[in-house]
Amino acid sequence: MRAILIAIVSSLVALVPTNGNAQAYSSPTPAPQVTAAGAAWQIQGEPLFYDGNFYYPAGPNVFFDGNVMVRTGVYKGVPLFIDASVDPYGVVYVPVGGNAMRPYERLRSGELAGTVGSRAPSFPIERDVDRSAASGSAGLTTPPTRVTLEPEPMPERAVGTAGMIAPRPVLREDAAAPLQPAHPRPTTVESIPRPRGSSGVWLEFQGARYYSAGDAVPYSPARFVPIGVHHGFPVYRDARGNPNEIFVTVVKGGPVAPFKR
Repeated sequence: MRAILIAIVSSLVALVPTNGNAQAYSSPTPAPQVTAAGAAWQIQGEPLFYDGNFYYPAGPNVFFDGNVMVRTGVYKGVPLFIDASVDPYGVVYVPVGGNAMRPYERLRSGELAGTVGSRAPSFPIERDVDRSAASGSAGLTTPPTRVTLEPEPMPERAVGTAGMIAPRPVLREDAAAPLQPAHPRPTTVESIPRPRGSSGVWLEFQGARYYSAGDAVPYSPARFVPIGVHHGFPVYRDARGNPNEIFVTVVKGGPVAPFKR
């Protein structure tokens, strides 16, 4: 009998559900496989349109962080990401290659005017009054700029027997003044001077500067004496020529070009 009771109690215990503590673990967002590295709109710095608003490139690139960045949409085949730890609608991130993410920021205008979100905005905040004034619909009336000057007339008085002095005429700013004809200035024509000398071609050799002195001449061992090397090219001097003139080999075994100090 005791054994039967133990078996019944064991069966009831087995049917009672066991309560436990369930824990949920979130895995990091995988790195994007598709990037906008070669997209023309990204290279040219064009804004992107997402969720009914334009986002403009702003700030330096950041590194992808799968612990806080989540995918939020797609623009022209490229996935868009947001940083869930800050303002989720102020900035979106576009992958541009590797782990680099380019931030695109929404302008702080309209319902976002006067707010900065979770980070300081990269662009000036556009207030409604600024936008209305720029469009000319703010209801502001500016005073006219044209002013009519009417000085008090001088009283008439007699001057000897020559007659009367007429009152000073009224000066009005809007009166059309006669235009003085503009005399054109004489035009001079100056030709571009021809190049003088050969200062455009020169070389440094043994602390002195030598300038090109004419066409190359054939090399002759009996005429030219080697005196050094300039950047791998042999340099000679005419045994019976000007001591301030050197000759540099143009091509190996070929003619030599004269240079004068």
